[in-house]
Amino acid sequence: MMPPEADSLLLPVMNALAAFRVVASQGSVSAAAQALDTSQSSLSRHIQNLEEHLGCPLFLRQNRRMVLTTAGQQLFTTVDAGLGAISLKAQELKRQHGPGEIRIRCGHGFAHFWMLKHYPRLQRSFPQLQINLSVGPLGMRPEDGVPDLDVRLGPHPDPEWHSDLLIPEDICLAAAPKLLEKHELPNPDLQDLTRLPLLHLDRGEYGILWFGSFFERFGIPYEPDPSTLFFNSYPHVVYSAIEGRGVGIIWRGLDDGALDSGELVELPGTGLRTENGYFLTCRKAICEEAEILQLRRWMTNACARVNPPRHPPAL
Repeated sequence: MMPPEADSLLLPVMNALAAFRVVASQGSVSAAAQALDTSQSSLSRHIQNLEEHLGCPLFLRQNRRMVLTTAGQQLFTTVDAGLGAISLKAQELKRQHGPGEIRIRCGHGFAHFWMLKHYPRLQRSFPQLQINLSVGPLGMRPEDGVPDLDVRLGPHPDPEWHSDLLIPEDICLAAAPKLLEKHELPNPDLQDLTRLPLLHLDRGEYGILWFGSFFERFGIPYEPDPSTLFFNSYPHVVYSAIEGRGVGIIWRGLDDGALDSGELVELPGTGLRTENGYFLTCRKAICEEAEILQLRRWMTNACARVNPPRHPPAL
């Protein structure tokens, strides 16, 4: 254990170490500045001061990218673990002894089609808590901090996290009626669908079915055309499908009511249900705390009422 006086080396650069951690995670000063809502010049000064303080370069500047040097990688490994642990403990103490703040994080699709509709009722159900909702890209980033509850696609891979299934991956291919009329395909088969404009979200990066893995389950080869456009959020896919721009992979219950209203038509024989889905995850160290446990039960029960099982698991 280092003696307390050894901290005198760190005191002048503690803010710089935090800035260094985010820049290293993001790979660029501009992205880090956006994530932290600060200026690029401020972050650059922090990095310069830290390098001068340590007497070694921490980054190689390659165009607009910041690539860690060997020394930078060694420092990042330690700083990331250390600041991450400090952040977690600070959150726990604040939650246990502060005003009762709980942070919930989710991606754009779940936020848009589920959380924002239920958030007011969630707040009313827990008047003693300050429930802060954070919405962003899927997957946690170091600069976001670690939420108390994280809604993610698929169970958390870390064994130190607990996962509750909220909404199963219960999907179908769907399109606007006018799109099917335009292509004169009132009842298209699966092979026909590969020739229609398809609205892609990803290529499986999020761990959910994309068109390639979907068609593969039916023994149909598929590879998107190089000119195919990929959307950066699930709500864009849903509303583009409603506009008649293509066929989308639509989650039941996360479609803004478009399947029930007829704005989107489920294509026959395309329904699938897997063991994957949206999971509510939290660290096992806190998952049995009274307020966290109550929130977990509230959200799982609310999702079960809105999304009852409709299809058996796919083969």
